[in-house]
Amino acid sequence: MTTLSIPRIIAPLIRRHSEDAAFYWGLIDASINAPRLSLDTVARFGDMLDAHLEGLKVAGPDGWGPCLASLERWRKPADAFVCAHQAFTLGDAAAIDALLMQIRQRPDELLRGVISALAWQAPVHAAAIIRQWTGTNSEIIQQVAALRAAALVDTDAAGLLGQPIEHFLDSPDSHVRTAACRFAATVPPGVAPDVALTRCLADSAVIVRAEASIALHALGRQKAKVDEEKGIDLANTLWQCVVGQVTAVNESTGWYRHQAVRRLQRWVRNLATMVPLGHDKISELLDFVPARIGLRFIACHGDPAYLPYAIARMANPDTCRYAGWVWETITGIDLESAALSLPEPPLAPEDDGISDARVDADHDLPLPDMDAIARYATAHLAPGQRTLAGQALTPAFAVAVLETAPQATRSLACQFLRLSYPQLKLSSRAQIGVQRAAIERLRRVLVEEALR
Repeated sequence: MTTLSIPRIIAPLIRRHSEDAAFYWGLIDASINAPRLSLDTVARFGDMLDAHLEGLKVAGPDGWGPCLASLERWRKPADAFVCAHQAFTLGDAAAIDALLMQIRQRPDELLRGVISALAWQAPVHAAAIIRQWTGTNSEIIQQVAALRAAALVDTDAAGLLGQPIEHFLDSPDSHVRTAACRFAATVPPGVAPDVALTRCLADSAVIVRAEASIALHALGRQKAKVDEEKGIDLANTLWQCVVGQVTAVNESTGWYRHQAVRRLQRWVRNLATMVPLGHDKISELLDFVPARIGLRFIACHGDPAYLPYAIARMANPDTCRYAGWVWETITGIDLESAALSLPEPPLAPEDDGISDARVDADHDLPLPDMDAIARYATAHLAPGQRTLAGQALTPAFAVAVLETAPQATRSLACQFLRLSYPQLKLSSRAQIGVQRAAIERLRRVLVEEALR
């Protein structure tokens, strides 16, 4: 009787695991801006991602080659995520060295994937890598990745690092100082290195100044001892960084512009929650920044006083749908249900009678009826109050939004909550189990606050 030889692994299947894992990570990574993507759908993406990562784990060392080959070929953050996750799972020094060799070539683009892969590990495993990568012999990209991941990992920040946080805040490398500022915001207020962070407000690098202001503001909110004047000073520091970053965006092209826009979007999201409601310079800022950035500021700021700004941007075909979403998100009024949308314009037929599907940059958002929206009554929404979905934005309501709303709206709730509860490490792109655990901890915190 002939005995069949069954191969231990099937190479095409492993490649498929690697490619599909990168695909689903990309969907989750982009979901933060998806106005119609439900939490259940994101959970399914996460399940599919975990399934493909498990397939690579089962393949063991045989799964490493296809992951590295994809990273070498495509050199995208999603491929860096899969490659890094496999390297961390294997715990193989040679694999990690090969990974780092690729990351060194394009750190600004690929490090995001490594950070995410590290945060996607089990907390105990992630903590061990973070401690090693922040030790005395680690290189710059290891330190940056570890610090950034430490700000995301679902565990207590105390004791995560291999060296004191002050060591990284005083690093000669601006990227390390920036990452250290982002981590410092998640450290308990009594342990936070306020003096070192305050020095960073005068740093020569704009990225350090911006992140130091964000961290100090979050820590001040936790301690509830920051007076209004200091809060405005921190917001003003970030404000000036945003102004400079707009110039950088306008002067850059291609990939560098994409990176500059990502940074600008992050700073604007934070600035919108730091600037006091009713600040007399907001209109001036909105006139200065690109229209879509201004609309993002309004959505995060949540003041109904700026609904006219959103309505005015509905006149521009490039921003009309997004402006409609911002108006809808603040007011809680569904454009289509309230008959505030226009019929879709007909597609122009191609000469050969076959037309390509229309690519909608705003995820099939409805086309707003600008005139009808301008006439619609929103007087019940009080100016000078942070508002989301037509309600005052409180921590309790923000938690409810996290559990029921689409991803783009959930990201606004996350941004609001991170300001006062940064130690909970809320992220709308984290694993669903991690998100739910953070939400449950937040619920307990809110109950304790209510009982005081």
